[in-house]
Parts: sequence; C-alpha cells; structure tokens
Amino acid sequence: MINDERSLTSCVEVTVTHNPLAFFYELFTPTIDINGRKERKPWGTHLFKLPPGDYKIAVSYPWIISECGRNSVRFSLAVDETRKVRYCARFIRFLPGSIKVTS
Repeated sequence: MINDERSLTSCVEVTVTHNPLAFFYELFTPTIDINGRKERKPWGTHLFKLPPGDYKIAVSYPWIISECGRNSVRFSLAVDETRKVRYCARFIRFLPGSIKVTS
C-alpha cells in the first residue's frame, strides 16, 4: 500500500481579529505561535497544514517594546481534521484577547 502524504495532514484555520474601534491595531502585525514556532501574519484568516497531534496555539501582537493581548488554547488534531481557532484582541491592549477553538 502506498502511503499518501495528503492523508496524514490536517488543517488549522486561525482567524485573528480586533475590535473595530481599535483601528490603530492595524499598524501592528500579530504573531501566531504554534507549539513554539512563531509566525508574524497580518490580521485575517490563515490556514496551516499540520500533522495530527497535540497543539498549543497562542496569539499576540507587539506594542512598543512588549507583547500584548497574548492568549492561548490547547487541542488535539486528528487525521484529516480541520479545526478553527478564533482570536479577537481586546480594546484594552493589556488584557488577554479572547480565543476559542471550534471544529
């Protein structure tokens, strides 16, 4: 039997948003951290193809010289499963953003 690499991958869709009144957040690029691997991505929705396993996803954004709004979520990802993570930065930058996982 041939091992089809596509059958061993799963997806995580991460949506990173902010309060519409906090339009100044558009000046900063959020960081998406997946099991310690950080990627700077613009506000919006991003798809990550990952192998099945346990994951910790954290999201934050820079502010002057510090990191703000950091919050994280943990979940397991099965073969061929797609999970959605939604993060929304709070209007008050020093509060953790809201984050949740849906299937």
